[in-house]
Amino acid sequence: MRIRFTRAGYALAAGVAVTAMLGMSAASASPMPTFATNACSFHCVNVHFLQPGKHAILGVHSGWNTNNNLVRLLPGSNGASKEDFSEIHTGKVSSLYCFGSVPYPGSVFTARQCQLLKLAGLSNAFTFQLAFNPNNGGPETECIGAWSNTSPIIDGKLRLVPCGVAADTVLIRTSHLPTGHTTAGSYWLINGASDNFSNPLVITSDGTFPSQPRWETVVVNGGHGIDTQEIRITPGPFIV
Repeated sequence: MRIRFTRAGYALAAGVAVTAMLGMSAASASPMPTFATNACSFHCVNVHFLQPGKHAILGVHSGWNTNNNLVRLLPGSNGASKEDFSEIHTGKVSSLYCFGSVPYPGSVFTARQCQLLKLAGLSNAFTFQLAFNPNNGGPETECIGAWSNTSPIIDGKLRLVPCGVAADTVLIRTSHLPTGHTTAGSYWLINGASDNFSNPLVITSDGTFPSQPRWETVVVNGGHGIDTQEIRITPGPFIV
């Protein structure tokens, strides 16, 4: 049988080989990372915070694809379809939503939001929507956003709401803001319906799991982000 590995696959294979060589001493090492389901595979991504770490990823409460259902931080599992999310409607702010300070026809951003994005240096930031896609079976109509597609509020819970209807489901990924930057390889995920993109609302963990992530104002200490707001996104499992 021929096995095809992605870069992540090589890393996983190397981890298995090292574990076999170390034998019982491996018991003290960190466990291998977990992923969204094998069924969704590379169609899905895993979203985790630097704190509490890669073994806790975003998932949908009870796996229900319903409006305003909670999105939580749960133990990662290859068999938990409630943790399957796919990136949809991907592209830069400047290519999908705003031409400078002017929104494109049909854009979910207002002229004021486009102006604020430009002032915050986010015109070329990458954007996407995280659609619930259990077992790669869709329907990918509900995305992570704020209550009923309204603008997020401080301490507001992450919810599943209709994708592409309003700016709250647009996640703006950036490692730099006017106030500072994140750790290399990690990002802030800004809610597109924020009303201040220099000091925006970002997805935030309380540092534990299972728990309820919320929309909180970005915190920058000495020019650096904090671990409970910095996020890493990795692909789903490789296929054999």
